[in-house]
Amino acid sequence: MASAAKILAVDDEPDFEQLIRQRFRRQIRDEEFAFRFARHGEEALSALAAEPDINLMLLDINMPVMDGLTLLTELRERHSPVRAIIVSAYGDMTNLRTAMNRGAFDFVTKPVDLNDLEITVRKALAEIATLREIDRRREVAERARSNLSRYFSPNIVELLAEQDEPLGTVRRETVAVLFADIVGFTRMAETMAPEAVVALLREYHLRMTAQIFACGGTVDKYIGDGIFAVFGVPTASANDAANALTCAGMMLDALERWNVKRARKGRPTLAIGIGLNYGPAVLGDVGSQHSMSFTVIGDTVNTAARLQALTRTLETPLVVGGPLVEAVRMGSSGVAAALVDQLQDQGEQTLRGRVGAIRIWTRPMRRQQFTPIVA
Repeated sequence: MASAAKILAVDDEPDFEQLIRQRFRRQIRDEEFAFRFARHGEEALSALAAEPDINLMLLDINMPVMDGLTLLTELRERHSPVRAIIVSAYGDMTNLRTAMNRGAFDFVTKPVDLNDLEITVRKALAEIATLREIDRRREVAERARSNLSRYFSPNIVELLAEQDEPLGTVRRETVAVLFADIVGFTRMAETMAPEAVVALLREYHLRMTAQIFACGGTVDKYIGDGIFAVFGVPTASANDAANALTCAGMMLDALERWNVKRARKGRPTLAIGIGLNYGPAVLGDVGSQHSMSFTVIGDTVNTAARLQALTRTLETPLVVGGPLVEAVRMGSSGVAAALVDQLQDQGEQTLRGRVGAIRIWTRPMRRQQFTPIVA
């Protein structure tokens, strides 16, 4: 059974409480309405503080200590959700307009037509219930969006929040792909407690994902210590290659800053390897209606993963496929263009599991970036 709607009657006339109790005795008996009473604005504020679930006020204008119009102003300044029905002999338009401008819901003039008062009360309670349902749904939506943001990139969260359908049919796009993982992580994890491994990964993913999101990327998935990110999802742009290269630089810089903090605490420093590539890929929803995943598939993705693995052989933190370098050179300036100028041409390379060779570029190694991990 629903709880009674709490209504605060604020009026200094001694017979007003008796009138209300008599007129609404059935509703009070049936626990549909529960009335509280106050003689002026200050008593009303105390009553509202004691029972914040009071839904509605019946409010006189002319009262001692604090009048009704002043109370409305005070409630508005406090952002109180309680609604007010003016019940007053001051029926002139000036007072009524002032009351309505200060947040009153409706008005009933004295002498009170009790049937009209009940209709007005029920109308106000119905609107309050509607507004609360809207607020509840908004809170549910915000909570759902917050939960989505723990697992998806901001651009995917916005897309999911705005539509009821899956992210889309399978289609071909030109995207930039980034793979990154921690050098020597498997060996490091052997000597760590599982809880410590999870804590380390959470800290690492937090820092790296922040850079990906800042550059407009989408995290496709986490694979242990590995991160698979895409730039150009859900909508491709001319800046995707530049954003991916900029992101790789930001990730390495973020890792360097984190390593400084880790070293100060006596913790081992970490190194990562990043592979970047740019080209056509197939993207869209895969899986069943019970477990749907939006992913990117194709040679561009596979090549980026192979380039990331090549960072170990070449002992460099970053290996970039020629298509991405060319895309940046053709259409970018600023940070990405400066990063391209720092890359070293390593010529054509044949990657494991791939027939065709690809021209690759590497970032010059800083000594600390590939220091072996000591657990």
